[in-house]
Amino acid sequence: MQTTTNPQLGLLDSFMPSAPTNDFLQTLDTALDWEPIERVLQAIYPATTGRPPCAPLVLFKMSVLQHCYGLSDPQCEELVGDRLSWRRFVGLGLQDAVPDETTLVNFRKRLRQHGQQENLLALVNRQLEQKGLILKTCTLVDATLLQAARRAPAKDDKAGGDGDAGYTVKQGQPHYGYKAHVAVDETHTLIRQVTMTAANVHDSQEFEKVVKGDEEMVVADKAYWSRERSEWCGRQGVANGILRKPSRGEKLKDSDVRLNRLFSSVRCKIEKVFGWWKRSAGYRRVRYVGRAANRLELEFKCICWNLKRLANLRAA
Repeated sequence: MQTTTNPQLGLLDSFMPSAPTNDFLQTLDTALDWEPIERVLQAIYPATTGRPPCAPLVLFKMSVLQHCYGLSDPQCEELVGDRLSWRRFVGLGLQDAVPDETTLVNFRKRLRQHGQQENLLALVNRQLEQKGLILKTCTLVDATLLQAARRAPAKDDKAGGDGDAGYTVKQGQPHYGYKAHVAVDETHTLIRQVTMTAANVHDSQEFEKVVKGDEEMVVADKAYWSRERSEWCGRQGVANGILRKPSRGEKLKDSDVRLNRLFSSVRCKIEKVFGWWKRSAGYRRVRYVGRAANRLELEFKCICWNLKRLANLRAA
């Protein structure tokens, strides 16, 4: 098996340094140690006989490009073949064939078969923590809706739609699809943890799954407020920055109103993540049918955001 993305450059590659560069990709290639990720990926290709597969790190980096720029499999294949800076980033020489769309499909399938659809972000975050970029002083929690890949089924149609998606209503508008629950480090807006549910699952039900409990404070909107959650924060030793919600028939105290204003000014930073997903990465709608496939897509979207933040922090 090929163990590195490009172990030996060919003669044609000597001309590549004079080609146009991509500063963002160059920064990523040097800012992250790709070997730990490569070792995990190689473990899902245990066969030692038969035709050697494409290096899994090449496919991983192609997936990063794909999700950064909102590309389909054929578009990703075409652009990696066309752009020298993209070839250089994924580790392909000019003499190397670009993995086709079927290879990318099989790569995602293999990741899911080995249960990696919820573990890839942790591989990247481990390095971000070692670099001191995830400070754990304050965690922001929120959720965002994602439209399903298929149209909502008719009322009597049990076979249509996406069996793992769900209905909900937000601001009077119906939504059919999924919900991404996200926890972000407040200092550098790096995503720490994420889960995915059907759209009808209430935001607060995933709170304890995305909050790690090792931060000093957690901030979230009123949807997460409850006495039980306040007690949970106390047991974890985490300061409770969840916006206060009045009991039925009562009004908030002036002190709680002032606290809510303060917490809201902090909590709003997480909206940068959702804004980039939906405006820049085209992630308003999931691409696949079924939770497992869409959970892997969400994992790559989180990785792309964190790598983008890493590049920006290195450039600052």
